[in-house]
Amino acid sequence: MKVSINGVQQEESDYQGETLGAILDALAQKSPGSYIRRIWLDDKETAADDRDALQKNPSDIGVLEVELANLKDLVATNLANALDYLKKLIPGFEKAADFFRTGNEQEANKYYLQVLDGVEWFSQVVNIIMRPGESELPDADAENLQKRQEKLTGLMNQMLEANQNQDWVLLADILEYEMVPFYNDWEEILTKLENPH
Repeated sequence: MKVSINGVQQEESDYQGETLGAILDALAQKSPGSYIRRIWLDDKETAADDRDALQKNPSDIGVLEVELANLKDLVATNLANALDYLKKLIPGFEKAADFFRTGNEQEANKYYLQVLDGVEWFSQVVNIIMRPGESELPDADAENLQKRQEKLTGLMNQMLEANQNQDWVLLADILEYEMVPFYNDWEEILTKLENPH
């Protein structure tokens, strides 16, 4: 099997293994600070997490092409995306709260469902941005990532209960007075992570 990384032909003996997955693991270990962005097996792009492909015997593959990317670049991109997203998410909380207060439940629920999706997406991105084992947040009033996640879980439970009870005023209050400040804090935290000096 011929191996090419970022367009550069490699020595076949550098990457040994019983399966493609083992070879990709060895490749990742030899490239700390990088991640496998894309792979091609015999000129056909394949998902890097395709279970069937990962179990393939290397002798069944003629050419393995791998695109590696720098993990720091991925984090920086996700950080910028998260900050941009917060500029949409925070006004979504405010609009949903306004619609709940004015009794426009249909519009309120539309925004509410969108912000719930946004909260889930944002949480996933934060887990990518924060390096494993790194839980301290810059200038977060001694809160770490775990405490913020616990706080979010509590707020989400309160919102769910208010929604189930159709207590639109309480739901609006949680959105405006709890969620907006919570995500304003995130905006400050991510800005400091993006510009540490």
